[in-house]
Amino acid sequence: MSPVEVLRGFFGRLPGERELSSLSITKMEGLGEALVQSAEASIAEPVPPGTYYPGGWLAGGWLGPHFQPEIHLALLYYPRLLVHDPLSSYFFDRFDDLPKMKEIRMVNRTSRSHIAAMYAGPDVFAKHAVYATQKVNPEQALEWFKGLIRSVVSFAPLIDDGILILRPQWPTILARKEALMASVRHDVRTPEMISAAEYDPAELTRWDNIRGGKLTVGGGIPHPADIAWTNQEEFFYLAKTLAVADQAGATYVPSTDADYELLRAKAISGASKIRGIQQHPEKLLEEVSRLVVPSLKIDPKTTVRVRQDEESFDSWRRELSTLARDSKDDDAEELAARVEDMLIPRIRELNRSLQRSRPLRDNLIADGASIVVAAGVGAAAGGPTGAALAAGMGALPGVIGWLFKAYQRPNLSGSDTVLARLIQK
Repeated sequence: MSPVEVLRGFFGRLPGERELSSLSITKMEGLGEALVQSAEASIAEPVPPGTYYPGGWLAGGWLGPHFQPEIHLALLYYPRLLVHDPLSSYFFDRFDDLPKMKEIRMVNRTSRSHIAAMYAGPDVFAKHAVYATQKVNPEQALEWFKGLIRSVVSFAPLIDDGILILRPQWPTILARKEALMASVRHDVRTPEMISAAEYDPAELTRWDNIRGGKLTVGGGIPHPADIAWTNQEEFFYLAKTLAVADQAGATYVPSTDADYELLRAKAISGASKIRGIQQHPEKLLEEVSRLVVPSLKIDPKTTVRVRQDEESFDSWRRELSTLARDSKDDDAEELAARVEDMLIPRIRELNRSLQRSRPLRDNLIADGASIVVAAGVGAAAGGPTGAALAAGMGALPGVIGWLFKAYQRPNLSGSDTVLARLIQK
C-alpha cells in the first residue's frame, strides 16, 4: 500500500482539514505505526520499469518549497520517480543502529598537537525534523506531521497513478550497512574515487540535505593517518543511494556534475563496467521550462494529463534525452540558443493551431456521423443556420468537413501532444 492508501484506510477517505482537525497525538502515533508497517512491507516490491531515483537531495526534499521547481521539472521528464516516504520516515528512531563514520582527528598546523576529532554521518544528519526529536513538544510535532500529510495529499494524483513512488530508505540502509561501510573502506583507498571527490567538492552531496560545506577546526588539519577518510561521507552517500535504487529496481540519476563524476568513478573502479550511466539534465529542463511553463506552477492533475498518452510522453522524453546528449558541452548561452531553436518554432505553430481551434471549439460537436454547428456560427460563416446545416448534411458534406477540419482542436501526435498540453495548462 502506498502512504496515500494508508491515509485513506485510516481516515476513511483522503484527509482534508476536517479529518486533520480530529487527529490527536494518540491517533497520530497509531497512524505512524500503520505507515511504518506498510512502508517496511513495500520494500520487497520492485518498482515498475522506467523508474528513476534522483538521490536524496531531491528524493528527500521533494516536498519542501525550495524543491518545488526541481520536482516539477523532473516530473515533466521521467516516466516515474522514486522518492523518500516522508510520513513513515517521520517516525524513524533507530539512530543508534545506523552506520557510524570514522572520526577524523585534527591536529594543530604548527605544533601538530591534537585539537579535536570530527565526523558526521547518517546517525547525525537523520535526526532532523523527526518525531523522536520533536515529541518533547507534542503539539508542535502534531502540527508538523499534519503539514507533511497535507503536502503528500496534494500529490495524491501522481502517487495514485504510479508517477511518484514513495519508499523509505532506512530499512535498506539498516539491512545493508555492512556492505555500505565496506564500500566506503574501498573508496577511501581508490585513486579514481579520491580524484572524483576533488572534481567540485562544493557541489558534491554529503547527505540528503547537504552539499559541500565541510567543517574544519580553526587552525587545524586532518591527521596524516586520517586524510584518506576525509571524503567518507560523500562515499557513504553514493553507496547508500545506489543501495536504495538497487533495492527498488530503479535507476540512479545524479543531479550535479560532481555527483555524476563520482558515480562514473565508482563504475570505473568496479569489477565490471557499468553502461548507460545517466545524469539528470537539470539545466536543459530549466531552459525548456523557461519557454514552455515559466511559472512551473503545475498541479499534479495536469502532470497526470500530460502523461495520459504514454506513447506521446515517451516521444517527448526521447527528444529531450537526445537534446541533453547533444548539449552536454554547451555553455549557458549555447544551451539557451539550442533549446530556443528547437522549441520556439513549434510553440508558435502550436499556438496558431490552438488559436484556430478556439472560435468554434465549443460549437462543433462530433457525434458519430453527425456534426451540429450552432446557428450563430453558421450565420457568421455566411451559410445556412445550424439547424439547416444539420438537416442538410447529405447535401453539404464538403462544407461541413471543411469547417470541422479548419476549426477542430489540432490532431497532434508524438511529443507535440505533451508540448500542447503544457502550453495550455
